[in-house]
Amino acid sequence: MKKRNNPTRRNHDGFFRYIYSKPTNAKTLLTLAREANRELDAMLEDVNLDTLTLFPGFYNEVGEKGESDLAFTAKAYRGKDVFVGILLEHKSASDRALLDQVGRYAFNVMVNKNDPEFRWYPTKAIIIYNGKRSWDPVAAFKRKNRAKFQGKDLPFELVMVNMSELNDESCLADDNVEAAIGALILKYAFDKRGLSDLARAIGERLWMLGNYGKNVFLDKINLYLGEFIDEESLEELQMAWKSIGQRLGFVSAGDARRAAERAGRRAGMKKGMEKGMEKGMEKGMEKGIDKVIELLRSQGVSKSIIAKAEALK
Repeated sequence: MKKRNNPTRRNHDGFFRYIYSKPTNAKTLLTLAREANRELDAMLEDVNLDTLTLFPGFYNEVGEKGESDLAFTAKAYRGKDVFVGILLEHKSASDRALLDQVGRYAFNVMVNKNDPEFRWYPTKAIIIYNGKRSWDPVAAFKRKNRAKFQGKDLPFELVMVNMSELNDESCLADDNVEAAIGALILKYAFDKRGLSDLARAIGERLWMLGNYGKNVFLDKINLYLGEFIDEESLEELQMAWKSIGQRLGFVSAGDARRAAERAGRRAGMKKGMEKGMEKGMEKGMEKGIDKVIELLRSQGVSKSIIAKAEALK
């Protein structure tokens, strides 16, 4: 089946924001990522992820468009009044403006307006990357001449997390199905075969969300990642769920409605094709008879015979 194009649009960021704007889901994502990313593990060593709180404001509104950053505050383990800012930024392709974007957040958004001495929270920026090509914006920064005037360090902590590092088995075993399966969907957004291989296992985990939760989850995949994940992979996820439901004797009203819609579309297409063929044949016959009449006239055939030919129209 033909794959959808236009991979430069940012609508798929909405999937990331929809899932991980929930602090419990953000915690699960970071916990899964820490298994393979030692740098991230060290960054979060003194952060109590159980205290993650979504940062209030415009930048955290979950929508289909706009900035994809998610900002949180969290308590440090040492010092009950010490807070840090956790900034999650999703990227599916390299972005030369990334460091500038993170800097604007770190000093303009991650602020405590009630603190006259230090208005900004110490920010730990985490880039969640699921692109096809390798990319290291920090290394690129350190190669620039201006970096030596800053001691080759950024004015905020930043760690790059490549979703390809995530362990499939850990994601499939995690109790937080929405967050863990969401991570797998992002990991394999550009890998049709990899997603296809996991479709059945993912479908079985989605059973834990219940029928309504599963349908919402799949709808969000289609809405936000439809440009990246081809229709065959989406169909496989649907079929994986369908086979489980049938095995357990479970068919919801929603499943029945969608089946009826599919049957209706097929019937409509068939009827449309039949009507199209019928009209085409009619036009073809009319043109063919016109040609015959023209030929008869050129040969001097009697008017009575030509009248009979015209009557056929």
